[in-house]
Amino acid sequence: MKRFLILLLLLITACAAPTAPATPTAPATLRGDELPGRLLFSHSGGIWLWEGRTARQVIAPPATQAVFDPAGERIAYVVPRAGASDVIVADSAGATIAQLTRNDPAAPPGSLERVYAAMWALYPTWLPDGSGVLAAAQAAPPAGDPPADAPLAIFRYDLTGQRQPVFADPNAQLGRIAVLPSGDLIAVRTPLGSDGQQQLYRIAGGQAAPLPGAPVPAYDPALSPNGRWLVFAVGINGGSDLYAMPVTGGSAVRLTDLGTARAPVFSPDGAMLAFLAIPPGGRGFDLYLAGVTATDEGFQIEPPRRISTNFTINADAGLSWAP
Repeated sequence: MKRFLILLLLLITACAAPTAPATPTAPATLRGDELPGRLLFSHSGGIWLWEGRTARQVIAPPATQAVFDPAGERIAYVVPRAGASDVIVADSAGATIAQLTRNDPAAPPGSLERVYAAMWALYPTWLPDGSGVLAAAQAAPPAGDPPADAPLAIFRYDLTGQRQPVFADPNAQLGRIAVLPSGDLIAVRTPLGSDGQQQLYRIAGGQAAPLPGAPVPAYDPALSPNGRWLVFAVGINGGSDLYAMPVTGGSAVRLTDLGTARAPVFSPDGAMLAFLAIPPGGRGFDLYLAGVTATDEGFQIEPPRRISTNFTINADAGLSWAP
């Protein structure tokens, strides 16, 4: 049944897609506490940039899952549509540079023709040298009767849109990706038919294996700038909190006790960790900051500090932080 999940989301999206206003107005800015550097997040269906104390929209809806390139000069992001999604590259001001995938068929939303033609590309991650993007995507359109989506696999896209397969698992969906300095990958793997039990896997030399010591379910992996530590969300009693462990595996250390923490990201210098959580009585996810202490003996964070109020950030879209 899990093989039909994306198809079900396709049909829901097609039925619920709102009509764009004839004359859209620019959204107001958001104001929070001081934030060093530049942080991308998704809010109200678009991509927003937080600098200093102010956040403003840089890419209009529909847009999500935005990530800075290693130099902080380009943004890769996902455009979700009715039953399909594409990966786009823009400059730091939001102007489109390239479209890496073309998964949006001409068939009308809700039609059977569209179901059999549309595909998904999600969770872009830049290669460390900025030469291209990794993404979780389908190798082919849905097939069969009733139609079933191919599991999401990992592909490498250069900036002309040419793609190369990196890793596929016929028995699982692959999701958000982190690239280690060695070139190995940490990826979220969800076995088909597992009721969403996401796992962290290390992919090396065309082989994948569970990350030793990582709890299950685990998702939203974030790699420290020095490539030594991994912070991720762990599902606990219907909620989630953050854990840390060495990228080589080992004992996972719990970092938060908020019950809703997820989507971690390191500051460019590795001295701070930002993440999302729903505050008590909050309407949605807000941003939290915490100082980081990482040594050979272990990893810990200072008490987190909430720095936004009622921003209602899209947690699945994640965060990206650049100088």
